[in-house]
Amino acid sequence: MVDSREGAGGGSAGHEHWLMQIDAELDGELSLVERAALAKHLVTCGHCAGARASQLEVRVALARAAGNPHAFAVPRPAIRAGTLMLWVVVALGAGLLAGWMANQRWGGPGGGGSLEETRGTIVVQ
Repeated sequence: MVDSREGAGGGSAGHEHWLMQIDAELDGELSLVERAALAKHLVTCGHCAGARASQLEVRVALARAAGNPHAFAVPRPAIRAGTLMLWVVVALGAGLLAGWMANQRWGGPGGGGSLEETRGTIVVQ
């Protein structure tokens, strides 16, 4: 029985095939159908997508070293410090609000009763 992941690049032989396709695509040697198949694969395979990005970066570095200052570089996504801090504050605020609402709804630790009463309440519910 054939592993169903091999065709999608799950095995090392599958990755080798796709890596050769990536090389050919960057050289401009793939047909439209082959480029479409490669693009579909890159969406589902992080390994091959990362390899393509790395190959692009190497080619851009080599082109710039050869004197082409206008070589196309794929920008990497960057998270600015302000944006990161905003999301941290939002997450902390959401956690505090959820904790406060849960405390209002179900009470805090201990609930004011003894341990036996709490166990009895849990069993009854």
